[in-house]
Amino acid sequence: MAKVLIYESAPWSVEAWSRPLECCSLASTRLAGAGSSSSVNSNSAANQSTVFCVRCGTARGVISHWLRAETHRDMAAWARALVQGSHNAVSYQREFSFRCLYQGRPCQLIVHLDRGFSLLEGGIGPSSKAIWCHPFDRLKGSADDGIRCLFLDFGAEDGEIELDMECCPKPVVFVLHNCLSAKVHSLA
Repeated sequence: MAKVLIYESAPWSVEAWSRPLECCSLASTRLAGAGSSSSVNSNSAANQSTVFCVRCGTARGVISHWLRAETHRDMAAWARALVQGSHNAVSYQREFSFRCLYQGRPCQLIVHLDRGFSLLEGGIGPSSKAIWCHPFDRLKGSADDGIRCLFLDFGAEDGEIELDMECCPKPVVFVLHNCLSAKVHSLA
């Protein structure tokens, strides 16, 4: 599984490389924002820097890191690497499984890059039964409460489906966004 490693400062030894501040799945990592930041004491161009935000969806919540680049070109290179890396991560893995509760029953939510969404009763295996399956193009909207619940709206027939993810739903949301982004990017 592809990871993004974040260090407090540049590692200078083999030991330091093995101890990142954060280690997150690249498939559940998003570039959230970019822009310019200037120092409080001066408006001169020399004191301006380019910043961008990396957000990682984890079971304990969203981890955000603001990073600084020296130039707009550097920031563009970082942004491109993060977006392409996230697209590659979902393209290589293709299928993501998340434990959840649906109507009080233990299930597995499967997000597949080609097939979309499947909810399996119980767990993954030959005896697991699909409760429902929907392609990505049926998804009308999604939301979450940031704590445990994920809401998927597949239109009037099924209405909004509520899943208890038993932890923060952001990894599912970020994987979903990266799958959709990768699909759109592959069309261009």
